[in-house]
Amino acid sequence: MQTKQLRYIVEIARQQSLSGAARVLGVSQPALSQFLAAEEQELGISLFLSYQNKLFPTPAGMVYLNAAEKMLRIKEQTYQKIQSCRTASAKTITVGVSSPVTAKLIAKAVPTVCGHFPYVSVIPVTGKDVWLKEQLQKGKLNMAILGYHPAEAPGNGFFQFARRELTVLIPRNFDLSYPLVESSVDREILPPAELKNFPVILSAPQTLLRQLTDEVFSEMGSQANEIHTASDLFVMLELAHAGFGIAFLWENLIPLADQKKCRLFSLPQHPQAVFGIDTGGRELDEEEKLLIRCILNTARKEEGDTFLYNTASRRFMEDHGEERLWTRNS
Repeated sequence: MQTKQLRYIVEIARQQSLSGAARVLGVSQPALSQFLAAEEQELGISLFLSYQNKLFPTPAGMVYLNAAEKMLRIKEQTYQKIQSCRTASAKTITVGVSSPVTAKLIAKAVPTVCGHFPYVSVIPVTGKDVWLKEQLQKGKLNMAILGYHPAEAPGNGFFQFARRELTVLIPRNFDLSYPLVESSVDREILPPAELKNFPVILSAPQTLLRQLTDEVFSEMGSQANEIHTASDLFVMLELAHAGFGIAFLWENLIPLADQKKCRLFSLPQHPQAVFGIDTGGRELDEEEKLLIRCILNTARKEEGDTFLYNTASRRFMEDHGEERLWTRNS
């Protein structure tokens, strides 16, 4: 990457003279003078003006100088990253994900991480919530994006970014037999007994969504009238659109629901879960810290009203140079 001429302009501005710049650069003054004259002739404008035996950049010279300094910094950073590829050992960061939604958070973070640390590979590992938690405890994952009951969230090494409520989708061709209760949110409250009347599309076992759904029916002293089990949340959404049965989904997927085909309801108990990055409480290296910061930043942009840092994630972001971030209950 040839940047010799850029260094010439920068050094002339620093030394404020051709002789001083020539001495620092190790070139002859006539050669430097010829370079500057040729550059100004090509551009059709003066880059420096002389005042009291010193050279000062003209407005055009300042434009040239700022660009030159920026390009020299880019060259230095690029060479440092290339050198790190030669000297650093390859590193893999494995991240557990349970759905395409969480996988997207990882995908958006990867370019920044690899840009700073070219020797790093970020590998998403897909699985159900229970299995991912087991793999994390065994040390087979570096971290995982997981959901927990609010009371069961880890106290150490868990960087929360959202709290999501369980929402019920009911196809519009299903008739409701109970009067609806007024709600303080933008969705009506569905009486739990109404759930006994409908076929239910359930999420796969060993998922947090299934666990909360089972608890809703358990509290009513009944079992779900299961019509289908789906391992993918988007499949559940489409089955509800098609009128197969009612579906329980996290509220962050509700914007994807077709309200011409389904009605949306909250439950009186407002079952919720918190979501974040679980590191298992282990010590983090710089590459992992950057990945976490990128995921939290992406989550902040995408989670909307459900976005919520806990104390650990808020302090983490503040410690890494981010602006002060708000949190509830901290």
